[in-house]
Amino acid sequence: MVGRPGRTGRRGGRGWQESAASRASAHRRIVYSPVVHLSSYARSPLTRRRLHRIALPCALLAALTGTLTAVLADGDAPAPAISRVGRLLVPTAVAAPADPSAPPSVAILATPPGAARTTLHIAPIGGAKAGPALATLRHLSDAVVRARVVPRTRLVVATAETSPSSDRSFNASLFRIQPGAEPVALCDGVVHASRPLVTAEGRVFVSRGVAGPEPRPDNDPARLRVDALTIDEVDLATGAIRTVHRHTGHLAFLADAWNGELVLYRVSPASADIVLVDPDSGATRVIAPSIPPFARDFSIDAAAGALVFQERHETDPGLWVIDRIDLARGKRTRLGASASHGLAPYAWPGGGLAYTPERATGLFVVGARAAIRSPLGPGVDAIQAVSQDAAWVAALHTNPSAFAVPFAIRVESGEVATIPAPPGARIAVAGFTAAKEGP
Repeated sequence: MVGRPGRTGRRGGRGWQESAASRASAHRRIVYSPVVHLSSYARSPLTRRRLHRIALPCALLAALTGTLTAVLADGDAPAPAISRVGRLLVPTAVAAPADPSAPPSVAILATPPGAARTTLHIAPIGGAKAGPALATLRHLSDAVVRARVVPRTRLVVATAETSPSSDRSFNASLFRIQPGAEPVALCDGVVHASRPLVTAEGRVFVSRGVAGPEPRPDNDPARLRVDALTIDEVDLATGAIRTVHRHTGHLAFLADAWNGELVLYRVSPASADIVLVDPDSGATRVIAPSIPPFARDFSIDAAAGALVFQERHETDPGLWVIDRIDLARGKRTRLGASASHGLAPYAWPGGGLAYTPERATGLFVVGARAAIRSPLGPGVDAIQAVSQDAAWVAALHTNPSAFAVPFAIRVESGEVATIPAPPGARIAVAGFTAAKEGP
């Protein structure tokens, strides 16, 4: 089981595992368009009390664990208004127009096991091999690296562990990585294993925090530490920080962005919720006031104006569900249920739902024009990025005891293509890049 942020050695990423006692078979339906079945297994014999005591720590995953150190001496001081990406990017980072008929390229980061370095590569979809290392990021040995591309550029922002500490909750830093240049540290105190959020306009947001006091040993052992958490906008040019939201609790997770607002998933000692935050005014609007504290794998269904995510069932501890929440009205719709915790749902571009319907059976897409069924065979396929024109998706194919394999799918046809990557390394997909910059 995975623990709460800050408990070293008890945390995992997207594919974390939970204990499975005996599992028989059971079946549930998923309703989208058309109706299909989600095969499942019998529920683990967990009591409600046991669920409360061990499942909340495992839910605080999404990305997290660590300790706070400041990269900027004035990191906590009031920061100037954040520059917009069009004014702050190094001119050579802005790309020339791409050939619309050619497959795009994908920025990937490769981390050899145990290494204290990660290399940036621009991989052509369908290519024979990954491009050369364009930049090298230094970090703690065997660090977790998460990254995103700044839209319409070849710039990447990435988080990686940099601060040695027994408590890893906030030990990561945010970096700006540009091909052909040394990575630049922008801020510290970033939530362990969290991924930065980059909006379509190029604004960069991260989850940061300061560890609260540890619960007293004589208290309920199920009680978790309460931390001071922030969602901060970071200036790509200067590293200036502007806090847009504060939360006291266990988790403040950047789920996505929609219509100029940030979608946050928050977990507190008494509840979990989903809220929309205006990053300019700080105004907060509650969308889902009370949900189980186990949500993950968030994506935006743009056509429906809704958030799609995986969650644990409200009353059945052995059942996982896929839900969709209307971001304007807060209406919640159940799309499916399964005993498998590796559903990895994603709102398919143009409509439909992508997920892994059974335990490690590969990607399955319903409600879309192209039929897609287990393109790389058994495993869990997690979508990582969508191209700017929504014509391609990039995903990771994962299996136990093996390195994840990146691949791409053309949305319209379902065509599957390779994303070449360095062998023998953990791969993080940052996203689709613009064409190579002009002279």
